[in-house]
Amino acid sequence: MKDCPASEFGCACNRCAVDRDDDLEALKQFNHASYSLAISLIFLAAVLGVLAAGFWNANRVQELVAHERKD
Repeated sequence: MKDCPASEFGCACNRCAVDRDDDLEALKQFNHASYSLAISLIFLAAVLGVLAAGFWNANRVQELVAHERKD
C-alpha cells in the first residue's frame, strides 16, 4: 500500500486518496474471531451453569429422599 506523501511531514489529516481498507482487513478478521470466541464462551458458561444447577438439584433431591427413608 502506498503511503500518503504528506505523512513524511507529519500530516495526519486523512484527506489523501490512499486506500486504507487493506490495513483494516486484519483488524476486521481479529474482531470477527474475538466476537465469535466471546459468544462461544458465553454459550459454554450458560450450558455449564444449567448443568451445574441440575446436578445440584439432583443431589439435593437425593439427600431429601435419603433423609425421608431414614425416618
